[in-house]
Amino acid sequence: MNTKSIKKILKKAVCMVLAFVMALSVGAIVPGSRSVQVAKAASKTSRLPISCYPLSGRVYTYPNEKCTGKSTGYVDPGDLTKVMAFYTSYSSIKVQYPTAKGAKTAYCKASGFFKDVNFSTATGNFGVNKTVYRKSTGNTTFGEVYGSDSVILCGYANGRTQIIYPVGNGSTYKMGWVAGAYRINSTTNTGATIPDGVYTMVSALNSNYVVDIAGGSSASTANCQLYRKNGSNAQKFKFKYNSDGYYTITNVGSGKVLDCYNAETANGTNVWQYESNNTAAQRWKVQSAGNGYYTLTCKCNNKCLDVSGGYVYNGNNIQIYQSNGTNAQKWKLVAASTSSTNTSSASVASRMVSYELSQLGIGDYKGNNNVKYNTWYWGRTIKGSGYAWCMAFQAYCCKQITGSNSAIPKTASCTSAVNTFKNQGRFYYSKYYGGNYTPKAGDLVFYTNGSRYSSCHVGMITGPSVNGYLQTVEGNIKCSDGNYKVVKFTKNAKRTERNSYVLGYASPAY
Repeated sequence: MNTKSIKKILKKAVCMVLAFVMALSVGAIVPGSRSVQVAKAASKTSRLPISCYPLSGRVYTYPNEKCTGKSTGYVDPGDLTKVMAFYTSYSSIKVQYPTAKGAKTAYCKASGFFKDVNFSTATGNFGVNKTVYRKSTGNTTFGEVYGSDSVILCGYANGRTQIIYPVGNGSTYKMGWVAGAYRINSTTNTGATIPDGVYTMVSALNSNYVVDIAGGSSASTANCQLYRKNGSNAQKFKFKYNSDGYYTITNVGSGKVLDCYNAETANGTNVWQYESNNTAAQRWKVQSAGNGYYTLTCKCNNKCLDVSGGYVYNGNNIQIYQSNGTNAQKWKLVAASTSSTNTSSASVASRMVSYELSQLGIGDYKGNNNVKYNTWYWGRTIKGSGYAWCMAFQAYCCKQITGSNSAIPKTASCTSAVNTFKNQGRFYYSKYYGGNYTPKAGDLVFYTNGSRYSSCHVGMITGPSVNGYLQTVEGNIKCSDGNYKVVKFTKNAKRTERNSYVLGYASPAY
């Protein structure tokens, strides 16, 4: 066997050993000191090519891996460069970089790009997404590393850690900087997929939509839905890892736990929030789905948290469904702040408006009054005339948001509700009937067919009047298709501040 063959065999053996070491050294990335773990020998990784920028100044290139002889050119600090190969014997790398005439390939010292050329090839993940910057000294972003990405740490400078992380389908890599000092903790892997903490669950269907508790309600059985991101506590969830390998997921706004309805196993079973009871219906397995996304599987049925039909719109239901690998079942877990819930009257009123607007389009068929608001109020399915549900709708929404009907009474009679508010000193006649009250968002507006002492219909004020027109959302409105639905009004001739149809306003004690 000649010398060249022996060298080739030795080189292959070294690569196999390095791959084996990398496979054994996966762990969690945890905050560390300025001195990130460093290997004793010059590093070599198979994670190639790596897109990156020089550390600081100009990096000179050479015609060979020894980086000897006359320089053939240079890489400027702003040049996006690809690292194509490592040469550990010479602490050098092969790079492809831009020039005036196109891309050029040459060799340079690894120290021009890597903060520590002897970086460890041990890998770990952050558990949360992090912004990646081009350099340790600047704020120009380079991309985002996902919480589940397998990452190599390459050094520390200026309050940031240099990392290599995968992009796309994992066939290429980037090297950049994340804020903070980190180290690989390869000895204490508890089995948790992500660290305990507060997260927003962002849908893979559309990054503007997240898991949300309807209307920010604090009530048990409040529904879990898809909703556009708004930064509220209704969209923040605390994940806590349990010894059985599953997480408990608690809504920050309500303190209630994400729960699978009655621990049922059928596809389409609803997901809502409920008082903590430590059952399997409230335990969720968090598993990586690749590219920074996760699936959440309920312990009671081994089925996934799923967006109904894969449709993206405010209020679409979130349910349980068998695993199918679609984006409807993939969630990005983005670390969120834990600001306290604002329980002021104005905040509750705002949540009431938001919740009622989320109900737009819901209704009965041809006025048969078979609608969920009536089912809730009467305690049974209603079908037939004599069960107008405009007031039941308002009472239902109050129950969902506040957990009780102390602010808006549970009644299907508008006149009864008006009398309740009068007794509380919270009813104000409209300008037509001699009042001077200015309605605000969250107030109820009561209508009349001519009597000062009875009401025939009710709606909720969604915001300040516009040119005298009341801005409202109302239930039980007949639509062009013959069905009665929840409808929004912005410029209706009868719904003005001085119209005789408008009896007055109630200001609920939220």
